[in-house]
Amino acid sequence: MGTKSLHKLIMMPILSCGLMTTTMLTPVYAASGGDGGDGGEEALIDASIVTYKADFFEQYAPVSLRDMLQRIPGVQEILNRRRNRNQRGFGNGGDQVLIDGKRLAGKANNINDTLSRISADQVVQIDLIRGAASGLDVQSQGLVINVILAEGASKSSTFWRVMGEYTVGYKVLPQFLVSHTGETGNLNYSVSLERTNDNGYRPMSEIFYDEFDVETGTQEIDHVFGRRGWTATTNLGYDFEDGSELRLNGLFNPNQFFYTEERIELGDDPDNKFWERDSDNDRWEIGGDFTTSLGFLGRSKTLFVVNRNTEDTEVFRDRRQDDPHYRYSEEYTDLYRSEKILRSSITPTIADGQTIEIGGEMAINDFDKIFSSFSRDEAGDALEQKTVSDVEIQEQRYEVFAIHSYNITPEIVMQSSLTTEFSNIVADNKLVGGGIDTRDTSLTYFKPRVNVRYDYTDRDQIRLTVEKKVSQLRFDTFVTSYDAQNDEIRYGNTDLLPTQTWEFEIGYEHRIPNDAGTIEAKAYYHHRIDHQTRVDFTEYRDAIGGNLITVDQFFALPPSTALRDETDFTPAQGNIDSAYIYGADFKGNMRLGFIGVPEATLTLGYRYERRRSMDQFLQQMRNFARHSDHAYTVNYRHDVTKLRFAYGFEFFLRSDWANYDMRYYQPQSPSAWGKAFAEYILDNGIKARVDILELSGSQGSQTTYRYSDHIRFDEIYAREEREKDKPRAIQFSLQGSF
Repeated sequence: MGTKSLHKLIMMPILSCGLMTTTMLTPVYAASGGDGGDGGEEALIDASIVTYKADFFEQYAPVSLRDMLQRIPGVQEILNRRRNRNQRGFGNGGDQVLIDGKRLAGKANNINDTLSRISADQVVQIDLIRGAASGLDVQSQGLVINVILAEGASKSSTFWRVMGEYTVGYKVLPQFLVSHTGETGNLNYSVSLERTNDNGYRPMSEIFYDEFDVETGTQEIDHVFGRRGWTATTNLGYDFEDGSELRLNGLFNPNQFFYTEERIELGDDPDNKFWERDSDNDRWEIGGDFTTSLGFLGRSKTLFVVNRNTEDTEVFRDRRQDDPHYRYSEEYTDLYRSEKILRSSITPTIADGQTIEIGGEMAINDFDKIFSSFSRDEAGDALEQKTVSDVEIQEQRYEVFAIHSYNITPEIVMQSSLTTEFSNIVADNKLVGGGIDTRDTSLTYFKPRVNVRYDYTDRDQIRLTVEKKVSQLRFDTFVTSYDAQNDEIRYGNTDLLPTQTWEFEIGYEHRIPNDAGTIEAKAYYHHRIDHQTRVDFTEYRDAIGGNLITVDQFFALPPSTALRDETDFTPAQGNIDSAYIYGADFKGNMRLGFIGVPEATLTLGYRYERRRSMDQFLQQMRNFARHSDHAYTVNYRHDVTKLRFAYGFEFFLRSDWANYDMRYYQPQSPSAWGKAFAEYILDNGIKARVDILELSGSQGSQTTYRYSDHIRFDEIYAREEREKDKPRAIQFSLQGSF
């Protein structure tokens, strides 16, 4: 099925459901009113806040806070999002789920894991806050969820979960989580321990063709992997008599990842290989926040986090076509990274309906990575060091900010901020001969933001945001690494700059009466400066005197085999002047009472997005690498409360995308990702759940065109067709609390 046909097929039910919902909907379910009643029209603290009291969720017999959130239309999408650990410090953004109005002061220790460890009986209410709002720890254009926990209602609670996952062809491995929450006087605490166990495999099949499109061979790839790890977390909170609050959290996470990959070739020139990788990773993190009153200066908030991550990786590659077998390559990576962040601010009330938050943030990032590779051509040769890259980096970043919130009228709220950032990056590239090539760069960025929320009815809201963002550098790209898929070295670049982005967004949301769902639309345009992409760093010279020339001058010369052999064609990650992104999102979240299934919720989403930049090898406009123009999501859940049973499914599908570089072009047709679940509440309150993962059983297909020297010569020497499978898996779990 082509992309256009697929687009029509999925968009028709999205549009039709939206029209049916707005015209045919009858009252079904609603959040409890602010007086703790049994339902009816949802409580409107103002037009932007909907409150769910704890008794609204009793019909679903939830075990954890995550169970409660899953019953609210539109929230599942937020729960599915992975936290961006590469975000720049704390900043003004962050998690869309807050606990008692505050975000978790951590990055590795993230809020999504916390949701599953909080028992449902600790929750008083859940507020859905839409658009700009003052007094929150984050700025958001969309939805923010604030969970209010009970004070002193429960002195002790223990949550537990045991799980096993069976992947077709592999044994079941046990996993478990236990979390205990308690309270003593003004001190509340929680501790948890989780064991993760995961096995699986990713089989792939390839067919090879030469430059004349003649089949030359086949290859079967059997990729087997495993993950083992422990995660220990703790959270402490203390409420002082003067109203001050102190919260601390910690995480310790040692884990191991390993895989083996056997490649068996048949054909004209078979080359059987066996790859083995072993990686040990240790992470720890300590974070916290302290709030107190400073009298006429208002409320003071201070957040901090300190973390460290170390990783040691060994990769061995053996050739098994010859007899005897021999190791032809070894790679070693040692990685150390740490982050220290401190953010403090005060929030005085400057006038009726206006507040301003003034503060600063300091972040110090340390990064040290060593990559070395050894190889040989024949079994009798000695392993020789081919590549070594040793880079040590420190980034010091300071910023001052002011965030102004202004309730202009009951219907219009404007939130504006200005952040000025000062940073210094020192990157020491330690050379093989003993010298050091140092990059010392100081940068200054101004980052304004304006967000306006207009509630022109109690059900309809328009949001407008203009913001400038600066990305966090991925220091891994500073260091040379090995690209296993394309069997080549990827050189590092210590001169990379952060990408600056101007974002312009306008959004509309209609809330359907009686908590029956929402219909949302958003359009946006992003302009990037210093966009990061793959860049040609080759030193091009002419054939006469070896004089430096431009890339265009080089390819205007008559083809010369000798000159091509003498040229070291070198791609690496780099910055280009600009790039742009534009698109639109459409989403409908609804309870299906209008078709007689009031306990079911359905979310349909569609995203159209174009990401365009200048291809630095072909000098033509292309989509960003690995980007799809179209993406579709479907999420369905049906709670049969009379039977204490629930079931549902999720699907995600995106259109074709491509990856490209100096010597290859890889278009890919991904398959749909999907999973289904069923769960049942036993008489003792324990929830039994079954999840079926990877319903399609496939990751899709990929074609790779390989070019001699440089794609601009347009000389294809091989084509590879790959089919990638993703075996189905079944998860069994039991969870409860006492």
